[in-house]
Amino acid sequence: MDKRLEMKEDENLRSVPVDPIGLRKYVIDLLGSLPTASSHAKRVSILGEAGVHLRCLGDLNEAEQVLREALRIVDEEQLGLRKEVQQKIRLAHVLQYKKEFKFSDKLFKEVIEVCRTHESASKLLHFALQHAGKNLFDQNRFTEALALFEEAMELRLKLEAPEDQIKSTAQAIARTKALLQN
Repeated sequence: MDKRLEMKEDENLRSVPVDPIGLRKYVIDLLGSLPTASSHAKRVSILGEAGVHLRCLGDLNEAEQVLREALRIVDEEQLGLRKEVQQKIRLAHVLQYKKEFKFSDKLFKEVIEVCRTHESASKLLHFALQHAGKNLFDQNRFTEALALFEEAMELRLKLEAPEDQIKSTAQAIARTKALLQN
C-alpha cells in the first residue's frame, strides 16, 4: 500500500491521515489522471476515491463536489446500483463531517434500505451499516450506533471481510460501549 494513504482512527472514529501532505499530493495526482481515464466507470472510481481522501483531509466542500460529480456520472451513464450506493455512502459520510445530519441520516437510511432489498447492492450493507453507525456516533446517539456496528460486525465476520475492516468495527464497538458506560 502507498504510504501516503496510511490512516489512523481517532477517538471520534474519524480517519486521520498519517501523512496529510503526502495524501494531498496523492489526491492532486489522482484528480490529474481524470482526463486520461479510460471509461466512465474509471472516472467514477477516481472521483470516489478522491472524495474519501478529501474528506479525511478536511476539504469537505471539494469532497462533496467530486462525489456529486461521481453520482452524476453514475446516473447519466447508468453504471448501476452498486456504484450508486458506494458513492452515496461516501457522500453521506461527507455530509456527516459537515454536520448536516438531517441529510446524512436520510441518505444513510436510504442506502441501508437499498442494500437490504436489492441483491446487486447487498454486499455493501456492512459498509453502509458501519458508516451509518459512525454518523450516529457523531451525533452522540451511541445506543443506535452500537446496534449498527454490531450488525456490521456480524456481517463482516460472516463474509470473512479483510482484517482491517473487522478491526475497525471492533474498535467502533469498544469505543461506543466505553462511552455508554460513562
